[in-house]
Amino acid sequence: MAFCTKCGSQISDDAKFCTSCGQPISTNGEEKGTGNTDIPVFTPPNSGRKQKNEDNGIPTFTPPSPTFEPPNNPKPQFNGPACYYHNTEPAVTRCPRCGKPLCQDCAESYGFTSGEYAGKSLCYDCTMEIWKNDEATLNANYSKIRTQRVLCLVGVIIGAVIGLFWGLSSIGSGTAGEVFGATLILTIACAAIGGSFSVYIRGVGSHLAGCFVSTGNIVLSICIGIAKFIFWLIAYAVVALIETVRKLISYTAYMKHTANYVEQNNRAMQSLQDYMEYTLVRNQNKGVDIKTLLAEDSKLADNSFAQMVQQQGEDAAEASIRQQVAYINEFGEVVRDFAA
Repeated sequence: MAFCTKCGSQISDDAKFCTSCGQPISTNGEEKGTGNTDIPVFTPPNSGRKQKNEDNGIPTFTPPSPTFEPPNNPKPQFNGPACYYHNTEPAVTRCPRCGKPLCQDCAESYGFTSGEYAGKSLCYDCTMEIWKNDEATLNANYSKIRTQRVLCLVGVIIGAVIGLFWGLSSIGSGTAGEVFGATLILTIACAAIGGSFSVYIRGVGSHLAGCFVSTGNIVLSICIGIAKFIFWLIAYAVVALIETVRKLISYTAYMKHTANYVEQNNRAMQSLQDYMEYTLVRNQNKGVDIKTLLAEDSKLADNSFAQMVQQQGEDAAEASIRQQVAYINEFGEVVRDFAA
């Protein structure tokens, strides 16, 4: 027995050609050149037999690699730019703040009902940035108003204590009712002045120069000046009372109205972040039902919007998102309209 010098297949001693590869076999055991024969030489395809293994001389077969790939969603054909966030959707407008192209869904999902960009279609990034700025402004306003409220209350308490002792010490005679009434008036007046001390001092000070009059009679001029001074003291005590009540009501209303806004606003922004993440996944997996996406896509495992879509349907989930957008718009209006 002999072996083909080209492919290594076993051949009989009297064979003229290799039965495997067609290589001519010379009678002296040497390979014939292909240039001096009219017999065609057959070369097997590379995907079948390979050259013999140099280690053991045994031919090996390697199956071809699989070439199947799952089909991708066909890229839609449209003229013009694609949405910055959803690259398979055509852009219908641009963000007026940064210029990003936006699809119909993005144009309808984000934006404001008041302020500089009222009624305009902002992109997700700009909307979130403005909302976060509003939250920072609210925190600063809340801190400032809380401090002002504390100072106002401290002033009221100090003024009330001064007025109480002043009333009790300066009234020596009279009925109990008269003493009580006079002390109460002084206590309230001093409490009001203490709550709005700067308003009181500025108001009285602005009229102080007018208290100096010249009538040609020194005594009369002094009496008129003192009367005018007392008048302005009493007048601005009333002004201070009104201002103190106004500030306390305003501060308390602001703090009560915004007590839970930051926490609720964070929940609303998280819902919108989940909504954007959901739309990105759906955009890349069109035609795939939500149950399959939740089972296979780990990005949606903790996505509140995807969970709501599965449990309540897409219409109910989108209605919830619209409520969140309306809430955050209300939040922004409070921040901008009720500044510290």
